[in-house]
Amino acid sequence: MFPTTFDLIEEVGGQDRMREMMRTFYDRLFDDAIVGFLFQGHDKAHLVETQIQYLTANLGDRSGTYSGKPIRKAHAHLPILAGHFDRRHHLLELLLAEYDVPDHVRQAWLELDASLRPLVLNVGAAERDRILSPTEEA
Repeated sequence: MFPTTFDLIEEVGGQDRMREMMRTFYDRLFDDAIVGFLFQGHDKAHLVETQIQYLTANLGDRSGTYSGKPIRKAHAHLPILAGHFDRRHHLLELLLAEYDVPDHVRQAWLELDASLRPLVLNVGAAERDRILSPTEEA
């Protein structure tokens, strides 16, 4: 069993290392053939900072504060399908392994990420249906 509390920033190697990890992660998301289109038009630097805020407020010792939009609201306009969520999650798994994040932190981080699936997909499916539904012509 892994510890329920830990200092996320310390465990990944400090604030600079955390920011480097998140920049790398978002670079990969923006460039990815499967999910990249979901990120186009968004401010990458803002997403990095928001993600760091979210993680430090919701993972480990929860020493940070999150001032961003609620997850459901932040993703409401995106047509996210299960495969998109799974691809992003897989890229996160690869990143955490590449950066040699300790196992207990990696497991907790991936569990937190996976717990967001219903929030992101529920709104994504509704938006997808809205986009794909035929409109009535007058």
